[in-house]
Amino acid sequence: MRNYSLQEEQANRRRELSYIEDYPDIERFHKHPFRRYLDQRNTEYLVKRKTALRQVNDKAAAFAYQARIREVFRASVGPLPAGADGGGSGNSGGKGSDQGNGDSSSNGSGSASASAYVTGTLDFGSYLIDKVCIETMPGIYATGSFYYPKERSGGEGELLPALLLLCGHSNEGKAHVTYVSFCVEAVMTGFCVLTFDPVGQGERRVRGAGVEEGKEVGEDDEGSEGSGSWLDPVAAHCFLDQKLSLLGEHLGAYMMQENVAALTYLLARPEVDAARVGVTGNSGGGTMSAYMGAYDDRVKAVAPCCYITELRSMLYRLMAQDAEQCLPGFMARGLDHSDLVTAAAPKPYHIGAAMFDFFPIDGVRDAFIEAKKLYRLLDAEEQLELHVVMKGHGFWQEMREQVLRFFCRTFGVEWCSGKAVDYDRLPSEIELCCFAANGGKAAGLACGSLLDVIQERVRSLPAKQQPEQNGAEIREQLSGLLQLRHDGERNYSPLEPDRNGGISFESEDGMIITGIFHRWSSSEADDSRRIWLAIGGMKEAELERARCSGYDAVLIIHPRGTGPAAMEPGCTFGMFEPELASGYNARMLGQSLQGMRVTDALAAIDCLKQTPGCEQAEVTLYGQEEHALTALYAAVLSGGSSIHSLHVAGLLTSFRAFAEADQHQYDAGIIVPGLLLALDIPDLLQTLQSELRVVTVESWFDPMKRLAEPLRGS
Repeated sequence: MRNYSLQEEQANRRRELSYIEDYPDIERFHKHPFRRYLDQRNTEYLVKRKTALRQVNDKAAAFAYQARIREVFRASVGPLPAGADGGGSGNSGGKGSDQGNGDSSSNGSGSASASAYVTGTLDFGSYLIDKVCIETMPGIYATGSFYYPKERSGGEGELLPALLLLCGHSNEGKAHVTYVSFCVEAVMTGFCVLTFDPVGQGERRVRGAGVEEGKEVGEDDEGSEGSGSWLDPVAAHCFLDQKLSLLGEHLGAYMMQENVAALTYLLARPEVDAARVGVTGNSGGGTMSAYMGAYDDRVKAVAPCCYITELRSMLYRLMAQDAEQCLPGFMARGLDHSDLVTAAAPKPYHIGAAMFDFFPIDGVRDAFIEAKKLYRLLDAEEQLELHVVMKGHGFWQEMREQVLRFFCRTFGVEWCSGKAVDYDRLPSEIELCCFAANGGKAAGLACGSLLDVIQERVRSLPAKQQPEQNGAEIREQLSGLLQLRHDGERNYSPLEPDRNGGISFESEDGMIITGIFHRWSSSEADDSRRIWLAIGGMKEAELERARCSGYDAVLIIHPRGTGPAAMEPGCTFGMFEPELASGYNARMLGQSLQGMRVTDALAAIDCLKQTPGCEQAEVTLYGQEEHALTALYAAVLSGGSSIHSLHVAGLLTSFRAFAEADQHQYDAGIIVPGLLLALDIPDLLQTLQSELRVVTVESWFDPMKRLAEPLRGS
């Protein structure tokens, strides 16, 4: 490990100290009202699922529980997009398309099929690496590396055990040094290994601001996020997921489609014994390997590392992770990480964990105990194991060795401790590049990207999604899209401003919203005939304009997680943006962050109408930029019964434009799942114009928040 032992040592020291140094901050972060609300919801979820699990006490109940979680996990993943090989059936057990004779620049052991092409072969003496492009959807290729021994001890026809290594969130994807090290260690032990670049990583990175069209990965950039560079994997995944969400989909399903396609290719290789195929990965790759173990019956053994923990423990410490790790409705359906293990039973299962990981070790313990109980009831307790290394987050040598030892035991391979791996001469990122030849593209392959697919999907949407609908139908549809909670009729209390005008109210159980109430009447008992309700704040000049325009009062409220009510940027310890993290927490709970903020706006209207002197007031809703959308939705849902007019500034022209754009400047919280399949901003404005006295759009923004012309008919 000469070439990265110092990196490992430094990483582990930092993680060790964090368990002491982070806790004062953690406690402070959890005093935030929105964080407290999420804690409450996450705890309610945990208690409910543990109560259900407590009832599982015999083999029949365990089988029933396992069948249910398999079903609801598939529901969370949803239907897979149609793949190049027909896609969509993750547990078919088939081998996929037959291998044919490829053109390829390989030495003859490589091959091509209808959905996979070997573009070259590297010879490293005792082992070979085929550079393979796997067509996961029509025109979309995952760039991969297939490692295999040059000679087999049992002769040319011997079938070998094989591993699918799924990558974590490394910029280099398949070429990250720990993944390359594992592949070489495994092939030197007697395995074949396939790994590939997930979307947004390696050769499939997503352009950031300033990256020239046509520029290849690796040309004068370090792969980091920022102006003139490629998006880092988390940013790329969330960016693509936001666009897919507007179309009623999510990135996790697309990544699962690629995993299934890669497994199909692996099983079709002539070197591979289909009865001895395992899957492993670390971090984000640990997520995907756990998903595949629960999803695809062709996988015979599973070894996720630095991922399995108790979800609520992780949410308490770091909040939610990125797109594909937060499946829609995952928590609402009662699922946790341990259920992914249970769903795979009785497959041999190895959980790799790190003592100083940011995936909390106490959560690892609880998840393991839960899964072990179910494995025991299913007569497979000896098939489940846990190994904890005294390290931080990473696929370090000790963890890799334990994973390989597990697969050796499972598949009857003799463990060899004296493997002669030359860590100073591992395959480099450039050597492993599948598209390095022919100007950056493999001969004969027209390679698209997932962003291309999404943009084409958006362009193919009809100009008008639905026939003309009345206001009541639009409201019902919008309420469903926003995923608003319906806990029965709630009785809201009047606003009670303090002497400085400060107010607070409970928009739903446990969620306190704050703001300020400016009243210019001579007495607080006087009726306020006209009230401006500003969602997200107003500048002093705008306040003065409202007063001079004849408004008697202005109520300013800050929806959860915004403005003065925003969480501290450091509350996720640099892992994720709080806006993204809280949004994905909401998604797992079966809601949307935008819907939660609309709930806050609607509650403010109701509280205002309960306040003495404001019962009959004409209310104007106001919002700018992101808050303009919140105000728009609240206005539509109010249906003209509670408000008089709408005034917005910096309103996004349309979500169609947002989904088509290569970049955007809006916060992630504006995403409404499935919106583009039903409605768009112009449709909602059209509804309002027939119900409100006045609808004013002061200015329009494009996705980059530049002034724009409204769409025709808006």
